[in-house]
Amino acid sequence: MFLYKITCCCLLLLLQGMLLLLKLCCVCVSSSGFELQFRLGPSLQGRRVIVHTNYPLEGQRFIRNNFRVLAWNYPTGREDDSDKFCSLELNMAGSYQYYFGYRLGGGYIVVDPVLRVGGDNHVLPLDCITIQTYLSKCLGPLEDWPDRLRVAKESGYNMIHFTPLQTLGESRSCYSLADQLSFSPEFSPEGKSYGWEDVGELVEKLRTEWNMVSITDVVYNHTAANSVWIQQHPECGYNLMNSPHLRPAWLLDRAIWHLTTRVADGRYRDKGLSADITCESHLNVLRGVFWEDIFPQIKLWEFFQVQVESAVEEFRILLQNGGKTGGKPGLKIIQDPQYRRYGNTVDMDSALETFVPHSSSPQHIEECCDWLKRRLTELNEEQFHIVHQHQEQAVNCVVGNIVYERLADHGPKLGPVTRKNPLVTRYFTFPFAEMTLEQEMDFLSQPDKMCHFLAHNGWVMSDDPLRNFAEPGSNVYLRRELICWGDSVKLRYGNGPQDCPYLWEHMQKYTEITAKYFHGVRLDNCHSTPLHVAEFMLDAARGVRPNLYVIAELFTGSELIDNVFVNRLGISSLIRVHAGCGQRSVSQPVCGC
Repeated sequence: MFLYKITCCCLLLLLQGMLLLLKLCCVCVSSSGFELQFRLGPSLQGRRVIVHTNYPLEGQRFIRNNFRVLAWNYPTGREDDSDKFCSLELNMAGSYQYYFGYRLGGGYIVVDPVLRVGGDNHVLPLDCITIQTYLSKCLGPLEDWPDRLRVAKESGYNMIHFTPLQTLGESRSCYSLADQLSFSPEFSPEGKSYGWEDVGELVEKLRTEWNMVSITDVVYNHTAANSVWIQQHPECGYNLMNSPHLRPAWLLDRAIWHLTTRVADGRYRDKGLSADITCESHLNVLRGVFWEDIFPQIKLWEFFQVQVESAVEEFRILLQNGGKTGGKPGLKIIQDPQYRRYGNTVDMDSALETFVPHSSSPQHIEECCDWLKRRLTELNEEQFHIVHQHQEQAVNCVVGNIVYERLADHGPKLGPVTRKNPLVTRYFTFPFAEMTLEQEMDFLSQPDKMCHFLAHNGWVMSDDPLRNFAEPGSNVYLRRELICWGDSVKLRYGNGPQDCPYLWEHMQKYTEITAKYFHGVRLDNCHSTPLHVAEFMLDAARGVRPNLYVIAELFTGSELIDNVFVNRLGISSLIRVHAGCGQRSVSQPVCGC
């Protein structure tokens, strides 16, 4: 990419094969707007090139999937590829896309917002922002906030970041919200009832009288486990009905919970495992309990295997009826999408092509059935070994978690195992009375119960941030690789609003309320937020407040992947952990012009 700045104009040189999703093209817009010119590079001159963009015409609303063609300008009055250009007048903040030719290239344009403060609405330069975070739950009644915020003003800060102001969940974590739409009643003293309008008045006072802008968080990944709306709309989370691939993981989670209760009650004391886990020998006993008691009881491998006798009988009937084949040789197990025990199948067309009898005689048919039976037994054995590897990792993760939480000097030292402080954090909600594991297993055949077992959210160390670890194809929950937040439920958006209408509508309202009263947002856990969800929500936010300042908590481990998020979401600055300040986070501008 070649980007030249000329007064109030940038030139973008188009080259064949130029794909700029992984590179940044940021434009800082002045109060009078900015012109971006596209010109042809040497590799495209002499070719018919058409430039498309989704940046809207003046006065029109931005729609992400609506592209238009940019007209070429000819300064000399004749068609000359060396100096012709097409241009955009950029005066609206956000992330915009362009492409040219038939897959010849394209990229994103990030237009920074213009922030204004003071009674005269003067511009606050983005590279001059200094930000102070306040834990909102510690601020007290709303009428006391100015006195507490004044410290930031007198210290020279010009942006205040409020942690979420909504009603918090029962854990009281700032980022586990019980109700995304309501202003927390804890900020209203007895006899008063403050709302978002009152917050908006304070924010405007800070802007006009103190020359300070205000931002707050948006949390899209999860909601508090005790949110009333998630209990009424369990389809908004990952449950055992809309995500049946999680059923084996749920069963393991319940087995670990029952193991917790037995350890807490001292039922393994005779084996050398007390409730107070303090040494390596305790951990070794625990490992043995998993392999001797837990796994033989829950038989996780059965969710991944074929019922051999049934498959062979189906194959035998096909052979007896002279079954025709259009399949390809070779046999592999087809995973049951509902993850039932022995629910997997094989492609019978492939089986018929692989095991062909010499004749239609009963003897030859039985020989083929025996061949198939042996092969299916081998395939089941392979599945058993795969599940065995998952179980090994699960045990290692459980033990590693216990070491950190109970043995490590740098850990929290939780002390003895109890129901309040279990062996490990549970991965799924369980909104029913305690019962035996055998009784709970029966829930796997009861849809009205399965829909209420919701997966908790968390993070996975060194995971691909562009992959959703709760979707099919991921074994994170089964392998216990999730560092789990037991107070929050992971939200399931699907591919678009049509997949979960209530959730998209609810979170859009939440976004629009936030954008109405605040000058910017901090994207919490941006690296785990599905990109298409964040795009949709930020489009809605900018529809309310065009000059929206966006900060992202983004830890992908890769500058190139960071750029994907920045380009697609129009991020103005990133949260970074600075090597010189321990675990404190700082805001780093994405780019400057």
